Amino acid sequence: MNLLIAYATTDGMTAQIAERLGKVAGFLGHRTMVVNIDRLPTWFQPQTFDAILVGASVHVRGYQRSAKRFIRDNLELLNSRPSAFFSVCMAIASKDKHSREEAHSIAEAFPAALGWKPQAIEVIAGAIMFSRYGIFRRPVMRAIARKEVGELDTSHDHIYTDWNAVEGFCRSFLEAAAPRLVTTMPIARTKTSATTV
Repeated sequence: MNLLIAYATTDGMTAQIAERLGKVAGFLGHRTMVVNIDRLPTWFQPQTFDAILVGASVHVRGYQRSAKRFIRDNLELLNSRPSAFFSVCMAIASKDKHSREEAHSIAEAFPAALGWKPQAIEVIAGAIMFSRYGIFRRPVMRAIARKEVGELDTSHDHIYTDWNAVEGFCRSFLEAAAPRLVTTMPIARTKTSATTV
């Protein structure tokens, strides 16, 4: 299977999750390309992939504009291939049940509003990346973290991603996608692995 993993990231955690998904798929024998939506190569041809994962992260209840644009530009393709959306959101790790439910609602509403009907939607906890925040954003994120997960030490980053769940999501998607595959043009690769651009 030729698998595309396209992601939009702000602080880098969605990129790390996309990379892990690519490694799992490669380990399972699939040809995989991991691409940053904001840095698509000029030769990029999404129609050559058999299945597609799209990931983005939640910031102020919304996702990156580039993720929206990618989905709109490739809507017909996404709806004709096995596809899934993974939402990276700290609220899913919240101690508050309402916040966790809202994280799922935001993730489900995003593709629906764009007309995309992914076969699966996964909400994945990200990280509080204090090392990436500037002087103004740091106190805001500390206040949000205090509300959702409790007081945190701002001298280092805090990762909440459940990597076993990430790998399980990838395996489940690939297993479900296999029977639905359509015939597509193969992508030239020298070996079966995850390729990042």
